[in-house]
Amino acid sequence: MQEDKSQLMNYAMYAGVFLGLFWILKYLFVMGSTQFAALNLIGSFLTIGTPLILYYFLTKYKTDIVSNNMSYWHGVQFGIMLFFFASILEAVIVFIHITWVDQAFVGKLYENMIETVKTMNLSDRMVSSIENQPLPTAINYIFSNVILADVFIGLVLSLFIVPIAIRSTPKSPIVNQKS
Repeated sequence: MQEDKSQLMNYAMYAGVFLGLFWILKYLFVMGSTQFAALNLIGSFLTIGTPLILYYFLTKYKTDIVSNNMSYWHGVQFGIMLFFFASILEAVIVFIHITWVDQAFVGKLYENMIETVKTMNLSDRMVSSIENQPLPTAINYIFSNVILADVFIGLVLSLFIVPIAIRSTPKSPIVNQKS
């Protein structure tokens, strides 16, 4: 039996808005963590919401759109597209942040990365190679560290969450019957 994937992109865009708004909220905690370290802890705690939102929209898609007829790879495609559309929204807030709010953010991030590499006792040649790399432009940073990273995370999470969503069955309403 052939699956109907005509609604895949539409529902992935719809769900991507909600996941993207969640990521924007989460990113606001990242931005605020430069002033208040406790916000970083809250932002990290919110990370658990991403797989939960993926699971929620996968099960809604499976039951409401494809009538419980979703294959494994169909679910993975949905997850990847969901994360892609959500990453576009997150990319907007990241662009605003690194372009206008905190222009030194990427530089500080790469300085911390270089310090971490130095503490790992790697070869001096490798450390100097990393130090001599130019900072990425805002667009390159957003493409590689936001969009591609989010899509990769969506792929990995989908590989694990799709089987759970396929196996889950929605609860039917309980009807009180008098005997």
